[in-house]
Amino acid sequence: MSLREVEIEKDVFEVAIDFTDLSLERGEVELTLGYSDGEIPVHFAAMIDEAILQLPKRCEIRAGYRVLDMEKPAGRHDGLIVGGKFFAMDKIVAGQLKKASKAALFVCTIGPDMENWSRHLLKHGDPALGYIADVTASVAAETVTNVLHDHIAERMRDRGLNVTNRYSPGYCNWSVSEQHLLFSMFPENFCGVTLSESALMSPIKSVSGVIGVGEKVEWKDYICDRCGVKDCTYRATRLPKGQVKIE
Repeated sequence: MSLREVEIEKDVFEVAIDFTDLSLERGEVELTLGYSDGEIPVHFAAMIDEAILQLPKRCEIRAGYRVLDMEKPAGRHDGLIVGGKFFAMDKIVAGQLKKASKAALFVCTIGPDMENWSRHLLKHGDPALGYIADVTASVAAETVTNVLHDHIAERMRDRGLNVTNRYSPGYCNWSVSEQHLLFSMFPENFCGVTLSESALMSPIKSVSGVIGVGEKVEWKDYICDRCGVKDCTYRATRLPKGQVKIE
């Protein structure tokens, strides 16, 4: 799939992703809720279908990236220098990116409408649908990130380069506060995403992070056994079966 991109500043690209470019099925939401294929109760399945039907009219997809030089700091194993700035990544992330010569920093979002709808449902008496709408929105945001990741991989292949897995501040023992440093590498309000003082992205259904780029890098399975974050987006196991929390 070839997507159109626009260079909005030198080496900073925004990528046009339409909802039709996504491949999001009920089964992915079911897995995130802890159900195997065909095991989810009918009433929850119907709610997922309703949430998915809402996505095309409630998603305002924006995505972009920037590729910068990356190098290992002398004598350290717990961080990397990206675009001349030191990112204090834990050794888990730094170890997975150590063979990369460049870093593709990225930001993407589905906008605020799905989270606003979910919040409205939770507040006005339909907490189950509100919760499932929120989970569906999270899956949609991750699906957009998959499309952007594939696009970056395609662009790098044109240069004879490979890409790694992606990693985000807040995961793999990489402090979420480093979001501020990551966003400083982009124009202000890039892709319509901003940060709070506590590094929370707005809209909430947004994803940011880094992908390693280089001749000697490769995609590998995530090493979840070395990380203590139990609800990580990339963890192979999802919620325990049927753990749909309604608060």
